[in-house]
Amino acid sequence: MEKEPPRLEEGRALIGTLPVLSPALRHIPPGMRDELARLATRWLDAGHTPTTVHEHILRSLPGTSTPVHRPGGLIRYLLRHVPARPLPPQPAPAHTHQLSPRLQGTRECAGDHTQPMLFRPVGDETHCAECVPQAAP
Repeated sequence: MEKEPPRLEEGRALIGTLPVLSPALRHIPPGMRDELARLATRWLDAGHTPTTVHEHILRSLPGTSTPVHRPGGLIRYLLRHVPARPLPPQPAPAHTHQLSPRLQGTRECAGDHTQPMLFRPVGDETHCAECVPQAAP
């Protein structure tokens, strides 16, 4: 006896709500419901939500003037290929004060400059070479 997929009940519920989504899906043959539920379960297992599966189906239905003669076959076709789950939109990173790789290791001079002056220190110095008094030889 084959073990049922863990989310098969969710897949059945998803298929059970299709007639509510569209009048074109009211006459899915009862004998196809388990097959369609297994296809829907594959979508759920891939990380899609019932809402995204419903949206996919609704986007793929023909216009209201075109009748659907075999709604079960249409749903089978629409659910056969499970696309990769789209990544959720990433929030814009908060403004960070990271320097570009070209400027890594630089420091702002503590000297008196009209504009900020970056320099690459050799040690712990806080002033650029222009601000450090030149030692006499």
